[in-house]
Amino acid sequence: MRYTLTVLILILGLSVLGAQEKQTRYLFPEFTDSYIYYKDGRVFQVPTNYDLFENKFVFIDKDNEKKEFSDPNMIVSVKADNRTFIPISGNEAAEVMQTEPRILVQYIGNKRIKKDLTFGGKTETASVDSYSNLIYGTGEYDKNTVLINIDYQFYVEKDKRLKQFSTKKQFLKLFSKQKKELKKYIDENNVDFGSIDQVVKLCNHAFSKEEK
Repeated sequence: MRYTLTVLILILGLSVLGAQEKQTRYLFPEFTDSYIYYKDGRVFQVPTNYDLFENKFVFIDKDNEKKEFSDPNMIVSVKADNRTFIPISGNEAAEVMQTEPRILVQYIGNKRIKKDLTFGGKTETASVDSYSNLIYGTGEYDKNTVLINIDYQFYVEKDKRLKQFSTKKQFLKLFSKQKKELKKYIDENNVDFGSIDQVVKLCNHAFSKEEK
């Protein structure tokens, strides 16, 4: 009886874990028609998606192959449906949540690699395998990689520069002059730094206090 109960608990636990994870490396459910704006005035329309593991946009070319942009330093913005992304460092991009004052969020995927077991099963580890030689969307790496969750890296524009934060401590350091008041606001409103909407509201509250 105890053995049966243990097996049931194990199965239920694995089912919950599987429901929380997704076997995808992309931000959008599917590749989305997007406009790519370049510094020299060029504009291209291609299906794109954001790779959460590599932190960069990839696109589908006319031969239906997934590729990365060869000149990301020339890109000004990527508009996918009603969402706009801008480069922040190298290939990495962040979504514009608000233009004035500017608030951005970068999406970073946490992954788990499933390893083959001797008896044909899979075991999950935190190790990361090299897949530089694999084409996007193919190979054992993609088959055995699951997305555990997505972390948020926020950016705000202060003194004409982008400043980043992801925790309460980092945020309060950026708004040190209002630290006491903002700490009270965070505690009273139970601000969750894993909620984009709550963090945007917090940033706007902080900016409003700076104007006084």
